[in-house]
Formats: sequence, structure tokens, C-alpha cells
Amino acid sequence: MSKEKNTVIYRYAVSYLTSLLPSDYCIENLERYLVGEAKDVSTLKDIYRRFLISAQNYQSMPNVIQFWTREKELRKYLFDYDYQRVKDLDPYVLYKELKDVFSPSSNDSRRNSWYKWSCSAIDSARFISQFHDYDDFDSFVNQFRYNSAAKIALPLLISTRIRGMGFALVCDMLKEMGYVDYPKPDVHIIDICEALGLSSRNQYDCFETICQMATDNDVTPYRVDKILWLICSGRFYMDGMNIGRHKEQFIESARQMLKETELY
Repeated sequence: MSKEKNTVIYRYAVSYLTSLLPSDYCIENLERYLVGEAKDVSTLKDIYRRFLISAQNYQSMPNVIQFWTREKELRKYLFDYDYQRVKDLDPYVLYKELKDVFSPSSNDSRRNSWYKWSCSAIDSARFISQFHDYDDFDSFVNQFRYNSAAKIALPLLISTRIRGMGFALVCDMLKEMGYVDYPKPDVHIIDICEALGLSSRNQYDCFETICQMATDNDVTPYRVDKILWLICSGRFYMDGMNIGRHKEQFIESARQMLKETELY
């Protein structure tokens, strides 16, 4: 993909997002969403919590698990995030406990959201228990993220170790911990990249496309990811504001712009 096209699309996305904001919105506030600085991760328990949050971020699972509203209750079943104790649990036993308390009338299937999340919770605990402290985990991540050729290998590796957390969810977890080199190639960003001729629907291809767009614009992949996510979701959660979803409108508008500049 040409650097010119990546530059044009990124700048257009920034302009498009800005145009959606209310006239009285302080534009400086937008920057808070784009820097990707994690302020709640400094211990292995904090890292474990981030794994748990991202493990539910798949399709309809947030509506089932409801981590944000149930966290105080959920952490009781996870020994206050003591991953050394959680790693020895039986996933089916944990699943039954959680389902019976939070979703007693749901279909009793090992393949439902609670079972998937229980497996992720236990596998994440096992994975994290191999590190001595936060700095040990941070060093492990950084040996991948500062090598552009090896960067994609980290989420691939972690996804093979944790059931229920595929490549995209691991990327989500990493970027929300402050590792801003990792965009999340979810369905919305894949839709945009494919529609604008930037990549195929392959999530690895999309991941590398967003990383290259970031490089071509001298910004972080997190920044590119978040701009596109805000356009698609309209959720300005720090401001308690929702401007509506604009993915389809953005794609159509960006296509027209590319045709006019003969880049489509």
C-alpha cells in the first residue's frame, strides 16, 4: 500500500471524526482518547485484570459477562485476582459457579459465554504466573514490540496459550495496557480496510496495514485504531457522550474522496 494513500486516508479519518463532534465540544478533549496511556497497570494483578476485561470483548459477551457492573462480585470467585490460586481451578467448576449465580436460566452449554470466559480466566492466570513481577512481564512484551518483524508474533503466541482469546482480543488487551504498537483488528476496522482497498479481511493483514499506516503518518497504531473505532462506535466514554455510529457513512465518503484523488 502506498504511503500517499495511507497518509490521505489517515488525515481524512481525523477530519471526518472532528466534523462529527458537537460544535461546543472542546477539541483538546479528543486527545485523551488517542494517547493510549494506561494508568491502572503496575502489578501482575493489574495485568491479570486487563486479561479478564479483554477476554469478554467478543461479540455479545460483554452483555453476558457484564464485567464493569459485576466486577466487585466476580473478583470474589477469582480470589481477589490472586492468579496463583485461580490457575489451579477447574474451568468447568468455575463456569458452573458463575453461570448459576449470574445466568441461572441460560442454556447449560460448555460452549456458552460463561464457559469461554472461565477458560480464559484460568489460562490467563497460568500464563501470568510464569512472570516474577510487572517488570518481568514488561520486558517480555518489549522484546517483541521493538522489533517490527517480530511484533505480530507476540499476540499470536499469547493466543495459543489462552483459550477464548484469539489474536484480536490479545491485541486489545495489549493496547489497553499501554502497549500502543498493537491495534485491534476487529470486524469494524477490517470492514474499513477492505472497503477502502487497504487490506484483505485477514486479521493479520489488517493488523500490519494499520501498523504501516501509523508509520507512514508518524503516529502510533493505537491512535489510528482509536480514531477509526470512535467513528464506528460514536462512543466518547470519557465524556458520557454518544454521537452515533458512522462506519458505513465514513466508508462511502472516504471512497468518494479516494476516487476524486485517483487513489481508489
